[in-house]
Amino acid sequence: MKRSIVKVKLNSRIDFVTTLSEINLKFGEQFWQHDRIFVPKNYNRDKSQPRLSLRTIVKNPEKDATYALVLRRHHGREQFDVVNSTVVKDYTETAHILYQLGYELKYEVGRHRQELNMGESVKISIDKIDNLPGYYAKIESELTDADDPKVVYNDLVETFRVLKVKSKPIDMTYGELVESSKHDTPAS
Repeated sequence: MKRSIVKVKLNSRIDFVTTLSEINLKFGEQFWQHDRIFVPKNYNRDKSQPRLSLRTIVKNPEKDATYALVLRRHHGREQFDVVNSTVVKDYTETAHILYQLGYELKYEVGRHRQELNMGESVKISIDKIDNLPGYYAKIESELTDADDPKVVYNDLVETFRVLKVKSKPIDMTYGELVESSKHDTPAS
């Protein structure tokens, strides 16, 4: 499925949640996700090559985790991503299959997430990414064949503006943000 996605760093998580609650929109309970992101050899995101995430989702610590395989192919110029996902029963076997297909582990990203559905096709997430300061918000809209991805992307940017978020959209993935933060910190 095609999705338009806009991600920003929040200046204040509390202000963002408060703004949404003022219009009777409330986030669900926080849960934990961990992605191991695999890419083909010589991966180049600008060439819209696919990346595969082996995702662990823990919504309730009293219950077993859920595992999913998520394919993402970013089309930057057109402002959309192709995203497909399927539940995986055997995490280890799936990781072995990815290695056998020639994919290599590029990033690992853990996050605490809260989600809010704004309708059938629009979802907002607040993420606290492991090893990154602050909170991030992401709004996603599923696209139909009739949708112009650039128009939808601009509408999502405008939605953040209306919700009083002043930050500019971030084009990097969470994995890229975590990796770049490692290079930004001075060595001890």
